Amino acid sequence: MATTPDHLTSGDQPASSWLSQSPLNGAPLSPTTMFLLLLSLFGSLLFTITYLIEGITRPGYDALREPVSALSLGSGGWVQQANFIIFGLIGLCTVPATRSVLRGGLGVTWYPIFRSISGLSFIMLGIFSQDPAYGYPPGAIVLTIPTTSGMIHIIFSFVSFLASATGCFIIARRFAREPRWRGWATYTVLTGVLMIVFVAVYGTLNAQHSPIAGVFERLSGGVDSLWGVILIARLFIIQREANASMRPQSV
Repeated sequence: MATTPDHLTSGDQPASSWLSQSPLNGAPLSPTTMFLLLLSLFGSLLFTITYLIEGITRPGYDALREPVSALSLGSGGWVQQANFIIFGLIGLCTVPATRSVLRGGLGVTWYPIFRSISGLSFIMLGIFSQDPAYGYPPGAIVLTIPTTSGMIHIIFSFVSFLASATGCFIIARRFAREPRWRGWATYTVLTGVLMIVFVAVYGTLNAQHSPIAGVFERLSGGVDSLWGVILIARLFIIQREANASMRPQSV
C-alpha cells in the first residue's frame, strides 16, 4: 500500500509551503481578520462579564448553585437572553476569521463548522429560555415535565457544549502540525477534557441540588473562554513579530 511521503501534507503541497503560508507561523492576516479576532475577544469578555455581574446583583439568584441559563428567568431575564443572542451572533460573524487563521492546513473546514454550530446554539439559548430551576426564581414551581421552550434550551445547551469541546480536539490536531504551536496541542486537548469533566460534575451535583453546582458549569465555560483569549493574544503577538521582521532595518 502506498504511503504519503513525510514532506507532503494534503494533496501535493510540500509541508514547507503550507507552513510558510500559515498565519499561525506568521503569515500576514488581513485587517478585516484582525478586526474579527478582536471582535471575538470582545464578545467572549462581554458575555462572561455580563453573566458574572448579573449573577452577583440579581435578587434571589445564587450564582454558586444556579446555572447561567437561569438568569434568563424572572425579572431582568431579558439581559441574559440578549447576552446569549449577542454572543452567538458575534460567534457567527467571526467564523471567517477562523478560516483565515487556519488556511492551508488541518481544521480549516471542520473547526469553523463547529464554531458556527456553537454560535447558532447560543442564539437558540437566548430565544428559548430554560424552565424554572430549583430555587430560582424564588417560589417558582419546578416542572416534572419540561415545556417545549425548556426542552429546546436543554438540547441546544448540550449542542453548544459538544461543539466547543469537539472544536478543541479538531484544532489540537492542527496545532500538533505547527512548529510554534505544538505545546498548544496539549493545552487545547486538556481544555476540551476539562470542559467535559466540569460539565459532568455539574450535571451530577445539579441533580442532587448541590449548593455549588453552578461553580462547575462556570468552570467549564471559563476554561474555554480563557483558552480563546490567550489564543487571540498569541496570534497578535506572532503577527506583530512577523511585521517587525519585515520592516527595513536602519543602518
